[in-house]
Amino acid sequence: MPEPRTPSRRVAVPLAALAVAAVGTAGWALLGPGRSSSQADDAPSRTATATPAPTSPAATSAPPTAGPTALPDPDAPSIAFFGDSLTVGVGAPPERGYAWQTAEALGWPIAVVDGVGGSGFLAPGEGEPMPDRVDDVVAAAPEVVVVAGGSNDAFRGYEPAQVQAAATQLLTELRTGLPDATVVVLGPFVSVLLGSTQEDAMTAAVRGAAEAAGVPFLDAAELVGSATSGGQGLRPYLSADGLHPNETGYGVLAGALAERLPAFVP
Repeated sequence: MPEPRTPSRRVAVPLAALAVAAVGTAGWALLGPGRSSSQADDAPSRTATATPAPTSPAATSAPPTAGPTALPDPDAPSIAFFGDSLTVGVGAPPERGYAWQTAEALGWPIAVVDGVGGSGFLAPGEGEPMPDRVDDVVAAAPEVVVVAGGSNDAFRGYEPAQVQAAATQLLTELRTGLPDATVVVLGPFVSVLLGSTQEDAMTAAVRGAAEAAGVPFLDAAELVGSATSGGQGLRPYLSADGLHPNETGYGVLAGALAERLPAFVP
């Protein structure tokens, strides 16, 4: 039976405003056309919104709670998030995906959140593949870019070598368009979906692209593994669709990223 289509969603935040097919409920799927939350169903194709004020770092075992508001540090780097339905935040309330929670935990203003459900380095998903959207990210002039992709390429059966070539080209174009920016690659979630500690072929391909482009690589499985290794497995971190993370799940990823990203920024 065909799965319901997830509308593409690209969320633009003005700077001045502040992999394999998953079965049942086995893991976090950043996969499209996939099952979507009401957030994606109700959202326009492009929405402007303000960057949330920073709070305390995202919790790894409970939903983030509201904290005291504060003005962002004027010297903090602006950050962009570039990817698929994980970047959109499908499965969580609006602006509670990992992108917003990471920026909130760091106190960094968001330049742009550019995510299209089902997309990848080759997979178009419900819009355009990631290489076709590089100019939009460059136009936002971020100082840090988190690139997260590859899961949908695995889901759609693209060859890892082809994905590596496309990802290398994308990263090269980002570095050319943003020569002073820090670009960090977040690997695909194929290993997370399988509950594996071994690096899969698609993750290895994306890692290889990051190495070829000379940018840091973070393994998604490593980032979430320690926080989701309890007896309950991934279930507490999944949304009602059984595939995408919920707000707590995105908080796990955000907390891990918030710890790692500052080390890469000069």
